[in-house]
Amino acid sequence: MADAIVAPVRQVLQTRQELDEAVRNYITGDWQGEELLLRWQAIRDASLAQLLADPDPSAVPGGDSY
Repeated sequence: MADAIVAPVRQVLQTRQELDEAVRNYITGDWQGEELLLRWQAIRDASLAQLLADPDPSAVPGGDSY
């Protein structure tokens, strides 16, 4: 039977806490090759998704209710 090609599972970061933790792990880890690229892409994708979801990061939540 032929060996199956297994692609690495790409981490999906949903919250800012997960993103912050992923960045800390990325900085302190000794990543190389494909693992380095996959982690960088996950951080980039999550950062862009959060930026698009919250177009004004300096806004105070609920600030428009005052």
